[in-house]
Amino acid sequence: MLQELVNNFYFTENEAKVYLAALQLGRSRVSSIAKKAELNRITAYEILRRLVQMGIAHSVLYSNVQSFTVITPDILVSKMESRLKVAQQILPQLALFNHTNIAKPKVAFFEGIEGIRTLYEDTLSSKDKIICNIANPENLLKTVGVDFFDQYVKKRLRRKIQVRVLLPDSTRNKKYKKETKSVMREVKYFDGEIFDMPNEILIYDNKISLLSFSSLVGVLVEDEDIYKSMLALWKMAWGSSK
Repeated sequence: MLQELVNNFYFTENEAKVYLAALQLGRSRVSSIAKKAELNRITAYEILRRLVQMGIAHSVLYSNVQSFTVITPDILVSKMESRLKVAQQILPQLALFNHTNIAKPKVAFFEGIEGIRTLYEDTLSSKDKIICNIANPENLLKTVGVDFFDQYVKKRLRRKIQVRVLLPDSTRNKKYKKETKSVMREVKYFDGEIFDMPNEILIYDNKISLLSFSSLVGVLVEDEDIYKSMLALWKMAWGSSK
């Protein structure tokens, strides 16, 4: 059942564990759901918060104690079917966009946590097998979740896609330097006190993804000239970083 949720409902493994635990328990506190799912309380709470934003879980207060409940499987299936119907309705319009003058830059907007995740997963299609990145890991992980990011890294490694990432020079970011070879990641640091970078930029193939973690908005630009310009700026920053 766990694997079916992961494969067919776009849950991560831990999200599936939390959903099943909450489904079995009914309305329950985070601690109870975490114990049932065999996860620590902080991880379970973060996942429940994401499920609430996705409309899959609901949070209620009883006697000043927060508890959670999840939608039933039939409603979950209906939710997936509704999304499929919407996708089918807009497919003709999307096809028209796809055949419009290809010389024009393609720009797409994404909203919410799922939008940010979608943009991140798009990098897994990189034909050049290299992603140039300016990142803020702390804000990224708070937004997409540690479990999602871990799964993303595994997928990236299976596709043999390398990443070169510029990070703010902070104590908590030093750990990423130690694991560079095992995760095909090359890291350099810039002065985060001088250059404030709360969000993220991903540069790959002819695409640039701009992510805003505070407003949960992402923009994907696909254009060769814009890509070359952004890559040149990234290379200048990379060359002057340590």
